[in-house]
Amino acid sequence: MYLSGSKWNLRKKRRRSNPWRVLLLLILIALAVYLWQFYVPTVPPLFIPTPTPTRSPASFVLEAESLFQAGKLDQAEASYLKAIAVNPREAAYYIELARVRVFAGKYEQAEIAARDALVIDTDSPLAHAVLGWSLDFRASQVQELTIKYELLGDALDEVEKAMKLNPDSALIRAYYAEILIDNDNTRYEQALGEAQLAVQMDPDLLEAQRALGYVWELTGNRQQALEAYQAAMQINPNLPRLHIDIGNMLRALGDVDGARASYLNAIALAPTNTEPLTLIAQLYAGTGEFGKASQFAKDAVDLDPSNPRLHGNLGRMYYHNNVYDEAIIQLELAIRGGPAEDGVWVDGLPLNPADGRIVEFYYTYGLALAKQGRCEEAVPIFEALLRGVPEDEIAVFNAQEGLILCSQLEPTPTPEGTASPSP
Repeated sequence: MYLSGSKWNLRKKRRRSNPWRVLLLLILIALAVYLWQFYVPTVPPLFIPTPTPTRSPASFVLEAESLFQAGKLDQAEASYLKAIAVNPREAAYYIELARVRVFAGKYEQAEIAARDALVIDTDSPLAHAVLGWSLDFRASQVQELTIKYELLGDALDEVEKAMKLNPDSALIRAYYAEILIDNDNTRYEQALGEAQLAVQMDPDLLEAQRALGYVWELTGNRQQALEAYQAAMQINPNLPRLHIDIGNMLRALGDVDGARASYLNAIALAPTNTEPLTLIAQLYAGTGEFGKASQFAKDAVDLDPSNPRLHGNLGRMYYHNNVYDEAIIQLELAIRGGPAEDGVWVDGLPLNPADGRIVEFYYTYGLALAKQGRCEEAVPIFEALLRGVPEDEIAVFNAQEGLILCSQLEPTPTPEGTASPSP
């Protein structure tokens, strides 16, 4: 039985579809597909840092050049290292790094950078040249003659390779001039010609003017050397090396105030460099101001406490300032070695007849011991000097004076009207 009109009719009524609703649904689906395909892949995952854009090596090089001009050598070195980190296959970056390190006094590290450049480009004339230059500077710091001559020979070999590869480079000729005269000072005319030619080729090249000054200095022409160094400083007034060179020439010419100012400029530009501190200490010692000399010498020791020469230099200043106890401590470290105050180990310096400064440490040490009544320690020092450096008149004189102080030798009678020299 069919109940017409009953609400219990089991057949469902079909609703008419709404076209607008269908259209909206299609739009939503299309939007979802678009987002999934194009937008979602570009959204970085959560909690992962956004990558920063990598700087070009050229920007680091420009930064390094600016820092070098400002005399900020450590920062310039750091910028070149950043350029190398971005592009480690560019030999020019290693060459410039080596150049900066030479001016900063980091000669062994400069050599490493130059050799790295040659690994990349074995025929790079500038890499060979800057390697030779760094070896030449390394040799200047070495006291052992065998090692020194070996380094100088290697330096000459490298710069001669560079000359063959590129004889038209003013920079290479400047390096060649310095290395040539360091190897053989009898070839000073050739070295001078090379330096002058480098200046003619590029008068605005810092290394060319410096090389000319260096050759003039080693030939004893101090005024010409000073003028060349000053010309180099006009190109870059912020390099400690040039202030040291100028200070040395002013000191040699008798301008103590000018030399002091130059050394102080070098210290301000390179406060961690012990060389200008040592030089200004010697300058003050030369004018009898041993208190000031001692302070600068101590500053140098504080910067490099493992260096026996710096301890010996400080001991000399203490001795001449009549502070014998402190002089003995420092000179003993220089000669015998041992742990310094902060625990840093110091290697002692053996007596070397070819090194006048070490010889001076020995007789000054002996005299300080003798003046403190420690003759049982002093006498063997004086005897070693008489045996080891019999040709050194100053050392022999001071050793004999020390033996007289210790009653081991009778004083030589002094003719009437003359005075005995003071030890």
